[in-house]
Amino acid sequence: MRILARLLTVALLLAPGLAHADLAAVETLVAKKAAIIEMMHGKARKALVTAAQDERYREYFTAASADERARLKAEIDSISLKVQAEFHVEEMCLIDPHGAEISRIVKNAIAYDLATNETANVFFTPGFALRPRTVYISPLYVSQDANRWVLGYVTPIVVDGVTRAILHYEHGLTIFQQALDKDQSGDARYIVAVDDDGRVISDSRQPVATEKKGDSEATADYFAPFALGDVDFPQLKARLGGGDKGAGALTTAGGRYDVAYQTVGHWTLIAVDRL
Repeated sequence: MRILARLLTVALLLAPGLAHADLAAVETLVAKKAAIIEMMHGKARKALVTAAQDERYREYFTAASADERARLKAEIDSISLKVQAEFHVEEMCLIDPHGAEISRIVKNAIAYDLATNETANVFFTPGFALRPRTVYISPLYVSQDANRWVLGYVTPIVVDGVTRAILHYEHGLTIFQQALDKDQSGDARYIVAVDDDGRVISDSRQPVATEKKGDSEATADYFAPFALGDVDFPQLKARLGGGDKGAGALTTAGGRYDVAYQTVGHWTLIAVDRL
């Protein structure tokens, strides 16, 4: 009888429509959250490109006098403040090809201690390589102005075919964490986001700190490596087929799970359901 019961259990698990009953649920969850992150990136791109089309940016570089440039600089500051008020950006700045800031706002205040060399920033070189009306989205980095982990959006300011500056703003990691965590609760089914190195930057089960710690800007000091039992991020992707998305059942040292993942830019979202 025990053998028969075991065979019946296996048959039920393997029956069409019954095996991995939660796999479709985690696939749906990860696709939904990926679409939300894509939408957030899309809104940020559109807002930045729209702001960059204001003629006052181009007029600044063709101004005939220092007084006219000063007037236009003040108006550019006002544009940034309006963008901040609407989209709650951490920081927004206009940077010339030598890395000098022309204008910068932090939160809702104009900054007057302008940096003279921003060339080492992760977004600088990719930003100046962009075509007009396109946007580069950076990997995460620690903002020196906001003192927390952010990602940057950059678009070029092109005058007569020449890129004269880049317009840049930052969104804090926290707003993306909140979007991923929304409507998620408990440890049985959860969603995490990992960066390109497989470090967890968001986890619906627990907070992941984004505030700067002392002088450290090393991801290892903030974000733990992803692991599902004894399976790390590269192994998870390999076992689920590789590529930018995948799904399936995994048995690890920690148990048996239905898992789905999907890559969005520099991040991969992973939805997990314990069986």
